[in-house]
Amino acid sequence: MDYLIISILALIQGTTEFLPVSSSGHLVLAQRWLHWDIDNVLLDAVLHLGTAAAICVIYRKEIRTLVGDALSKDGARRKPSLRYIGLIILAAIPAGLAGIVFKGFFEKMFLNARAAGALFFVTAAFLFASGLRKKPPVALSRPKALVIGLAQALAILPGVSRSGTTISTALLVGVDRKEAGRFSFLLGLPIIVGAALLELKDVSGASISPGLLVVAFGLSTVVGIIALKLLLRIIEQGRLHYFGYYLVALGLACVLFL
Repeated sequence: MDYLIISILALIQGTTEFLPVSSSGHLVLAQRWLHWDIDNVLLDAVLHLGTAAAICVIYRKEIRTLVGDALSKDGARRKPSLRYIGLIILAAIPAGLAGIVFKGFFEKMFLNARAAGALFFVTAAFLFASGLRKKPPVALSRPKALVIGLAQALAILPGVSRSGTTISTALLVGVDRKEAGRFSFLLGLPIIVGAALLELKDVSGASISPGLLVVAFGLSTVVGIIALKLLLRIIEQGRLHYFGYYLVALGLACVLFL
């Protein structure tokens, strides 16, 4: 494993973690098509921590405000902040439970490149559906947060985009475009970090040099920041569904040629 391979994997992770095209699906395909046999838990965890760092950079003000207000003695500030954090926790529960209960099934799916390719159609369906909403936006509520959380649980599967399904679902239940993006990525933060920490728990010995890990983390963070900024602009422009055409083409290529 060298710097070129690490750089390519970091570019893929940093870009596709945020753009609604499924980072896990693209990483599975990259290893299949480029004939790389990479099963490094430590590297995967570091790549995910890099994208989590990108979320922290983009939403640093929101995170600081949420935490600060939640700890404030002023009830008027504390209550809405605690409510929003509660919605994030509620929406995170389905994915957490699914990851524990169906862990073996999900692991097997990551070994099946053709299945991952076919699941791109699922993400495409969510994206196309997101463009159908015509009603005025409404406030985020507990039922809406739970529905978004269920969509996130589905996105554990390779080929199903976490950002694509959660943002599309938020739009479909009536959430404002800007809020849909914010809630999706703040919701994804504990999931991404939690999954990375669980992976680190299984690391028995470092089989990759510190220099490569630094490159992986740094590049996935920088590319993630750029990709996240781009996606937020696309969401506000109402063009999220455009990615569906790319996924349909990619899914067809996977089904026909894998």
